[in-house]
Amino acid sequence: MAHYRVIRNGVLLGTLTRTGSDIPWWEGEFDPTPEFGLVRSLFDHERELLDADENIDAWGTAWDELSVGHVLQPLDGREPITEFLLHIEENGRRASWRY
Repeated sequence: MAHYRVIRNGVLLGTLTRTGSDIPWWEGEFDPTPEFGLVRSLFDHERELLDADENIDAWGTAWDELSVGHVLQPLDGREPITEFLLHIEENGRRASWRY
């Protein structure tokens, strides 16, 4: 059962299902919608910069651009989360996030 909807500028990009944690990060499965294809390259670029671990400023800029309009909508009735980090792995099915 999904735990969150990932929404960007009112468009549903997919759902997150928690499968574990690596404190302070949640880990899980990402089930993308077709609309995720519109921003997948932004997530791939953000992840490449993070994995390179060479220029945290470049990663910060990439995340700032990517995160505009992003909301995590908990499916348990809690308030939407607007300040969070979300990494989606290159295969587009695994994710880690924190808020």
